[in-house]
Amino acid sequence: MIGYPDFLKDVQTYKPGKPVEEVKRELGLDSVIKLASNENPFGCSLSVKRAVEKEVVNINFYPDGGAYYLRKALSEFHSVEPDQIIFGNGSNEILDIIGRVFLSDGSEAIAFEGSFIVYRLITRISGGVFREVPIECDFSRDLGKLLDHISEKTKVIFLDNPCNPTGYANRKEEFESFLKKLPENILLVLDEAYFEYAKDHGVPDGMNYIRKTNPDIPDRNIIVLRTFSKVYGLAGLRIGYGVSKKEIIEVLEKVRQPFNTNNLAQIAALQALEDQSFVRFSVEMNEKGKIQIYEGLERLGLRFVPSYGNFVMFKVENSEKVYTELMKKGVIVRPAFGFENYLRVSIGREEQNAKFLTSLGEVISGC
Repeated sequence: MIGYPDFLKDVQTYKPGKPVEEVKRELGLDSVIKLASNENPFGCSLSVKRAVEKEVVNINFYPDGGAYYLRKALSEFHSVEPDQIIFGNGSNEILDIIGRVFLSDGSEAIAFEGSFIVYRLITRISGGVFREVPIECDFSRDLGKLLDHISEKTKVIFLDNPCNPTGYANRKEEFESFLKKLPENILLVLDEAYFEYAKDHGVPDGMNYIRKTNPDIPDRNIIVLRTFSKVYGLAGLRIGYGVSKKEIIEVLEKVRQPFNTNNLAQIAALQALEDQSFVRFSVEMNEKGKIQIYEGLERLGLRFVPSYGNFVMFKVENSEKVYTELMKKGVIVRPAFGFENYLRVSIGREEQNAKFLTSLGEVISGC
């Protein structure tokens, strides 16, 4: 065996939610619904499908390495300069770039307990040190504790807002208080993958701190991550982006691979951005589905965490057994990694939510 770095020896391979076809094959099922990966159950905008179909004839050509038209559209949409944006093969790739740039020297990254599991993975495979900050018993997160855990080795703070898998989000007022105390030598990675679902509920808009719209907030090193995988419904095309100071983006661009976002993804994202009516529809339907899930879990007597995202984390007596038995009934959910006996269900269409709740009721009564 060829030698490899010691820091990789204890790294666990990331396991995504099971695909529908795999479950059908394994269990011999004809009908399966996937509520495991926080995908948009309504697909994507019709204009996106039309644009992708039209562009298929050009797949023999390399994509625009700088994503000129998408970059221009996003700079106007967010009122930032084009060179303040970096694109990734999903926002996960930008996390990887951040790790390689800022943590490869053994520096430290911190995040809250139960944050997106990829933060830990990225830090460790980059050669950095990852530390978790405890959350409260009600799953809330005290941003002051992040400040308390900063050491001389800390270089990066990962903050997903809303948080996956708990669905918790910190509010604007506490976030701004946190920013005022954040040291100037720290990079805050503000992961807003689910921002569109939460923006009308008092959470901060990270772009405002890039644009510096509040003169009372001192200049800080922040990169805001957004994705087209969630509310825009483009998870299969893998495209996300980050927005930050020009000098931070310039350094990250040194590490970004050429042609890292494909042509179809760029075209789809551009069309998706233009169809904000589809975004509003998706958010409205998610709110209705969330109430449906809440009410169903309450009827079953199960504890759940109120969510700012398009998913709900809930507790059962034996999560592994419930997860397995639900799959046998053709319903794929997700273990809430880091939280014993909790599962996470993505909010689907009305009939999918009903199927999940009925199946869950049957499973827990059987258990």
